[in-house]
Amino acid sequence: MRIETDVDKLIELVSNVTESYTTAVFLADNKKRILKMWKYYSLGDNVNPNATIPFGTGPIGIVAETKTDFDLTKFSERDSNLLKIYSKSESIKSFFAVPIINKDGILEGVLAIDSKKTYFFSNKDQKLLKLFAEQFSLLLNNIRVQKFMDTETSDIQFLNEFCNEITRIKDVDSILQFTINSIIRLIKCDGYFISLKSNKNNEFYVAVSQSGKDIKGLKFSDQCGLAGFVMEDKKPFLLGNRKEELGSYIFAPSESIGRVRSFLGVPLLYKDEVLGLICLVDSKEDKFNQRDLQIISIMADNISLAITNLKAQKLIHSLSTNIDGLTGLWNFSGFHEHLDKIIQNASRKRFPISLMIIDIDGFTRINYNLGYEAGNEILRQFAKFLSDIDIGNGNIYLARYGSDEFALILPKIGGDRAFLYAEDICFAISNTKFVLPSRNIEINVSIGVSCFPEDSDNKNELIKNALLALSEAKSKGGKSAWILGL
Repeated sequence: MRIETDVDKLIELVSNVTESYTTAVFLADNKKRILKMWKYYSLGDNVNPNATIPFGTGPIGIVAETKTDFDLTKFSERDSNLLKIYSKSESIKSFFAVPIINKDGILEGVLAIDSKKTYFFSNKDQKLLKLFAEQFSLLLNNIRVQKFMDTETSDIQFLNEFCNEITRIKDVDSILQFTINSIIRLIKCDGYFISLKSNKNNEFYVAVSQSGKDIKGLKFSDQCGLAGFVMEDKKPFLLGNRKEELGSYIFAPSESIGRVRSFLGVPLLYKDEVLGLICLVDSKEDKFNQRDLQIISIMADNISLAITNLKAQKLIHSLSTNIDGLTGLWNFSGFHEHLDKIIQNASRKRFPISLMIIDIDGFTRINYNLGYEAGNEILRQFAKFLSDIDIGNGNIYLARYGSDEFALILPKIGGDRAFLYAEDICFAISNTKFVLPSRNIEINVSIGVSCFPEDSDNKNELIKNALLALSEAKSKGGKSAWILGL
């Protein structure tokens, strides 16, 4: 960078003009507590490039604390160690330092020179050093502007690329993983976590985790801990030194993620609804800054929108398609659409239609005991079982009518034959094992049967009578078929 080169040249110029042994520039931290060595030029090899000096400590710290010049024309060997500049003792005899103050009167650092000669720096040298301090202030401002411009441009480019990419991703898990990978490129810290809201009230879970301890899947409440604090407040939160009154843990008291001193949390919000949380943690204090918070907040807004759009698209797709995503059968809408067409055709050509509605007995208990994944696998296998059965002329139509209810439309089959087929299905299913990862399981079904035009004049009556027959079968303890009038 051109400006950095100008700084190096200016330090060398100060050293040459004042004939100093060492010229050093210290910069103040943001909290105005510590001075850190930034640049130096020395005739010796013992300068400590990582020197730090608290405000008020030694001659250089006093300049920072008081914002006034410090002139010491005669050092003793012991006093020269107070400078905190050297890794080894140097025979410094003279010292002079001035504050670097910007146009707003804010201290930015200290410019210091020293010599191995006594009474070395004249009034002229001291006036020159003050002028040089003004030049350093201008250069620091230029560097700040340059870095801000570079950072801003870089951040804008990063955010544009990020937002463009997540609009192309078609599932939530991939969006979250891409987000974590992007944040890792941007900010270095000990832990990265993205949480999402579960189906239960006030419960969230860690959807993506990148840290020394993998806590993916951890469930927690929005009522406690630092994570809960952010979600309850619904505002981004930056903490440089975690305090106990804000919670002694991040997610859950039972799960420690190690020593946390810095915390950055941003809720995922859509229309005031909390969808989840992005949080970063680190064991060091003041790890994150406002720039980090601002960028993560912009990312969070776009993630929330992307997740909401995906959910909306999924809902629209489920409403606009006639196919059930789990079983591949017609869904509720597809069932009604095709039953309308089949009844119209049957009315014109005067043939009967039978309808079976099949319910898996105790399916709620199966879901509770084995979990929803096992329940979904049973539904998939049961749909395959129904697809493979041979009824009459084989011209049957299958649909997933409800959560665990299935419908069979049997054109050109009357009620008596349909009832016999229903009993055969009840028997066959009771002798079938459904294979699950953890165990094999047997199920039973209840079936309600109705027929058009025998007991039903239209589509609505056909469905109503099949449901009434199903209710009768369930009332008899299940594991049976029923047809109205029997």
